[in-house]
Amino acid sequence: MRPLIPFRRTLDNSYAVERKRVFNALRWIAIAALVGSCIYLGVRLLGQRSDLGVAAPVSNIAASYHGCPVFPNVYGKVVTDAPADPNSAAYIASVQQVDRGTFVASTGNQQVNLATSATPQLTVMPEVHYHQFPVPYPWQLGYWIKPLSDAHAMVVQTSSCHLYESYRTKYFAGVLSAYSGANWDMSKWKRLPAGEPSAMASGLSLFAGMVQPEDIAGGCICHALNWSAVANSLAQYAFVYPASATDQLAYQGNATSQLPYGARIRLNADVNPSRCTPEAQMVVTALKNYGAFAADTGGQDALYFANNTTGGNPWSGRLRCLSALTIADFVVLKLPKIERIPEH
Repeated sequence: MRPLIPFRRTLDNSYAVERKRVFNALRWIAIAALVGSCIYLGVRLLGQRSDLGVAAPVSNIAASYHGCPVFPNVYGKVVTDAPADPNSAAYIASVQQVDRGTFVASTGNQQVNLATSATPQLTVMPEVHYHQFPVPYPWQLGYWIKPLSDAHAMVVQTSSCHLYESYRTKYFAGVLSAYSGANWDMSKWKRLPAGEPSAMASGLSLFAGMVQPEDIAGGCICHALNWSAVANSLAQYAFVYPASATDQLAYQGNATSQLPYGARIRLNADVNPSRCTPEAQMVVTALKNYGAFAADTGGQDALYFANNTTGGNPWSGRLRCLSALTIADFVVLKLPKIERIPEH
């Protein structure tokens, strides 16, 4: 079993032979009691088999966000025992040809905006003619737009459980515009038409695969995560359900088996998170039980974490041990039918 953080032995097990046997017996009884207490508390706190570092069997607990479901038919699907793809090793190797880095936790710049039925509705002006916004978005002054070049924005209308997302979002002088985006009824995943992106290249939901502070507060990350792979490490035009598109960046390795967008990866069961913080342990458990979707690409292998809805970053210093993960620690689950961007 590979520990996520290297285990350093700290106990001095050398004993002088002249020590009395009764002293030795008492010492070992005390150590056993302490270890037993730690294991018991760990199991109670984390809800997993902390003695083995392997997630416990999971019931089909539906993820919920402010009373709204989070696509239980896709993101909420438990895949602990799902079969690996027969070509899993080749897919992982193909990614490794381009990506030899470790995972990072992307924190501090994503935040969900909450809306109600009273929130004003604005028509979204498309930045390009080939990405349209057929419905107005709930929006108001002060809503969060990611302060980086991709300018993501997410709105959950809690009264109707409807989700709105956009990429390269701008709001100025009462006008809302964006490059691309999508909206969904959160009760059931509905895939976008083939070739259509969302706020991410894959057409998947940015919000649904992001870890929220509410997940931690509720004691369970009960949904799959989104994985942003290193650019040029995935297939250029291939995708699988639930994805609908790709970023169309050319694969820069020479492997014939290239991982499609929308592929679901699952963390190996022997990765032991026992030296991680409780928050990071919950992430590891989610990656074992629900996996992660190949959702986008960027400069590093990234998992997404949201701020509080009031803007605070609750993750600072809590997720460092995730940087020990690499793509080699995952398997690719059996792929649905591989599709391609139309005309490619």
